[in-house]
Amino acid sequence: MIDIPFSAVIDGRRYAGDGLSLTEAQVSGLIDRRIDGTEKIVHLIFDFPGFQVALVPTARVMVEGDNSSVLVFTEPTGDHSPQLRQILNDYISGDLTSSGGLIRSGSLAQPKGGTGAAPKPGFRKRLRSAFGTLVVLALSVALIALAVSLMQARLFTTDIAAPGRVVAQGQTIRATADGQISFINPDAGPGDVLFALDTVDGETLSIAMPSKGTVHPISVAEGSTVLAGEPLFEISAPDAPLVIEARLPQELLFEVQQTGGVNVTLPDGTEFRATLGDGFRAPGAVGSDGLVRANLVPSIDLSPDEAGQVAALSVSRDAFGVDWGSLSRDALGEARAFTRSIKAIGDQS
Repeated sequence: MIDIPFSAVIDGRRYAGDGLSLTEAQVSGLIDRRIDGTEKIVHLIFDFPGFQVALVPTARVMVEGDNSSVLVFTEPTGDHSPQLRQILNDYISGDLTSSGGLIRSGSLAQPKGGTGAAPKPGFRKRLRSAFGTLVVLALSVALIALAVSLMQARLFTTDIAAPGRVVAQGQTIRATADGQISFINPDAGPGDVLFALDTVDGETLSIAMPSKGTVHPISVAEGSTVLAGEPLFEISAPDAPLVIEARLPQELLFEVQQTGGVNVTLPDGTEFRATLGDGFRAPGAVGSDGLVRANLVPSIDLSPDEAGQVAALSVSRDAFGVDWGSLSRDALGEARAFTRSIKAIGDQS
């Protein structure tokens, strides 16, 4: 309740105001008890020097004593609400002050000879203020982006334990048995012996070159011991694009296909998306390790120097149709770029 000077008129009878809020008014004066509990149109009158402001809300009259009553507004948000709110706010802030039974402007109530108006800020001060506002805005954007990134990493991202490899698109030759490599012919043509494998059973297996292409040994040489299923050679065309060779857990295949691919991070920090190729088909039978081999097509062009690098893989699930992985990285990147541009502007100024 605000102790602001006002009066209330009900059925032509005037009452002194004792307190006022946005929902009710306390008045004093001899009142007819027969209107207790009834709804009446009330005229709230504020006396200013030389004029009056009158608001007309509808209120329920609650008689509390011989000389006091409470007027409860039946529609606190009615047409009178904006004007009443402004009067009360101005009175609280000091823009309006009381002077006897009147209210008047706070500036007129100040003593003469007070301090003058503050000088207008100069260009440098305005520029400094604008720069500070932009810095705060940039930091706020960066904070929101960081929060989105952390939420995405905690709630919607699953890391794939097996790392991927950057390889040339083509065919991978794997060991057919446990044993030791006794012969390698990197210049083999189609149908020629590519390598020979002495198995632990005492047999020698000769593996033929399946097609024309360039042979890339995968950390093997003559005399290397290998296990069955281990990748030994990659065969690709000279101009073959680079892809990501991945081993995906069987339980994540649905999410990978639903989102269209995985998030890839290279050792130098490069991040991009890699999608499943059009010809990918999930195998009917999965090996004992529960991993499904697949080649993923990167969304960017990889340089030949990146061939052979390992890559961290993760799956970002869609939440409400939003790709949180891409969103958080894009938002964080935009926030960093915006911060750098603001800093550059500040340095120039």
